Amino acid sequence: MLSERGLQIVENLIENNHKPITSKTLAMCLGVSERSVKTYIKEVSDFCKEHDMVLERKPGIGFVAEFTREQIEEVNRLKKDKKLVMSKRQRMSYIMYILLSGWDTYTLSLFSEELNVSKKIIGDDIDTISKELEKYNIHINRVAGHGVFITGDEFSIRKAMKSYCAYGIGNKSIEKSSDCRIRVEEEELWINNFGQDNFVKSVEAIHLVEQQNKVAYTDYSFRMLAEYLCIQLFRTRMGNVISQDILKGGEAVRNPEIVKSVVDKLNEIGKVPLNEFEQQYIDILFASADIQVNNDKYNAGAMKNAENDNSKICRDMLEYLSEILNVNLMDNYLLITSLESFLPASFVRTAYGIEVTNPFLGDIREMYSGIFAACFTLSRFYEQYSKAIPTDHEISFLALFIGGALHRNVKSVRAVLIGTSGLAAANIVARKIENKIENVKIVAILSSEKINYLEDYECDIILSMIPNIGYEKKTVYISPIISKNDEKNIRDRCFEVLSHPELKKKGFSDLIDLNYILFVKEKMAKEEVLKKACKILYENGYVKKEFFDDVMKREKIEPTAIGSGVAIPHGMPENVCEPKVFVIRLSHPVNWGNKMVDTIFLLALNFNNITTTKVFFRDFARILGSEDKIGRIRKTTNITEMERTLKEELHWN
Repeated sequence: MLSERGLQIVENLIENNHKPITSKTLAMCLGVSERSVKTYIKEVSDFCKEHDMVLERKPGIGFVAEFTREQIEEVNRLKKDKKLVMSKRQRMSYIMYILLSGWDTYTLSLFSEELNVSKKIIGDDIDTISKELEKYNIHINRVAGHGVFITGDEFSIRKAMKSYCAYGIGNKSIEKSSDCRIRVEEEELWINNFGQDNFVKSVEAIHLVEQQNKVAYTDYSFRMLAEYLCIQLFRTRMGNVISQDILKGGEAVRNPEIVKSVVDKLNEIGKVPLNEFEQQYIDILFASADIQVNNDKYNAGAMKNAENDNSKICRDMLEYLSEILNVNLMDNYLLITSLESFLPASFVRTAYGIEVTNPFLGDIREMYSGIFAACFTLSRFYEQYSKAIPTDHEISFLALFIGGALHRNVKSVRAVLIGTSGLAAANIVARKIENKIENVKIVAILSSEKINYLEDYECDIILSMIPNIGYEKKTVYISPIISKNDEKNIRDRCFEVLSHPELKKKGFSDLIDLNYILFVKEKMAKEEVLKKACKILYENGYVKKEFFDDVMKREKIEPTAIGSGVAIPHGMPENVCEPKVFVIRLSHPVNWGNKMVDTIFLLALNFNNITTTKVFFRDFARILGSEDKIGRIRKTTNITEMERTLKEELHWN
């Protein structure tokens, strides 16, 4: 039988089913030490064996659960038997669903009875929900003798439903999805939350548009359209309609033909006519959708303002990013055409707060972590053309395009291999390295006796099976078996060679110093930590007083956690007086937009200043691309050690 903590671990494994999750991540999610997780994982492993549930431990990767739907349902029954009906996130999702659906008769007592928790816990959940909904300008009202209900505009309520109704209310199951672009779990969720009738009509409407216009929507766009249309029908059939203009800046409907086709199809339900504002809603959704074929009509339709020259914006973004990453992205035709196709719909989504989900977000954070962080600087273009901040999913698509382009633009990294047991064995290791890491070219193989001749060879890196040979800035120490960790370390160093040549950093080492490094031992909320750091920056003339409010505003719109337990909060350029990076290390990780964070880089940087931005992000990518380097930073125990370690890893000595 599982303990409560063991059951919490199983819940996290279910939420990451088929995806790896490390003991460190589990510890951060549960708010316990990694040692505690390792204690309970034996219990979880035994439970999985008893129930024929596949749970693999992959060294260097994490735990990977391969649970079937039946096994997940069995766990849910166990939770009910143990009176642990829902996790906090599930409870909050249920409460949000009830409130956003328009119920106004629910009381704390009724929620308490249904969810089998105390009224105090329900009250705490609603307080948390209230803060979450602030970003949509939706307010929760509690009226004595009446109940709990929300107030807000209809468009915002629908966007909140898309974000927060993440658990199914009904129990209808399906065997196969109605379109290969939709996962079975998603279809079940939408059917159970918004009704099968609404779902079927939504998918039929999208298929009709594709057939009439000879286009195919991308996977993520198709799912976005299906869910938002489902929500539209669900809300309108309950009598909740948009009653005011939602198009920005006096825009006209972009694609009236598409709107008419969709309205005609949805009206087949015959319950609620879709007024002119509901038709604007449909227009915005389809302008927010990316297609899988190049069709100028629909690309142009997404961003109608003639001043927003898509090709020029694309070139400006790539020039800016080329400077930061120190690579030439301007000659990559595939990257340019992909970005030109992606940007119009992305700008519309950002302007109207329409969310798409990048299923590879976690992988992108891991594979292209440095590029992902650098792409945050492209927010300035979104703020200029969309007047809004892009989500991390939009940023991750940009990082995917850029990372893929860099991967295709392979250059050779010249390496000298130093072996320990003769040239024959070293030759085997050399071939193994070249086969596994395509951009490494072994230019020489030396025995331990020949180390003194290293200077005779032109090379970018040294791969040594012998410890402590010197040449530390060039050397990667490896084992003869070339483990996964060896591969990762070699790739990290190759990335540095290709994207991060040595710079003249005179003056930039001052971006980080002892006075702006903070170790927080006690438990503090995210807002408290940032307020304390911003106050220090303000008092010393680095930022304006408005900087803190600006940082928090950005965090409410889109949290800046970028993976690996790291966050990079930042404010508007006009509120930065002098560049500075404030480093904060937390003993107790905090929830940062549903990601646990223990290392914070508060960036008081003017992203319009290409020199400062280039130097910081070029070297910052070096840290984010390596778990070892992040690990070294985490192990520091005082500000002096932190400063020294950061500057070593940034190569700012």
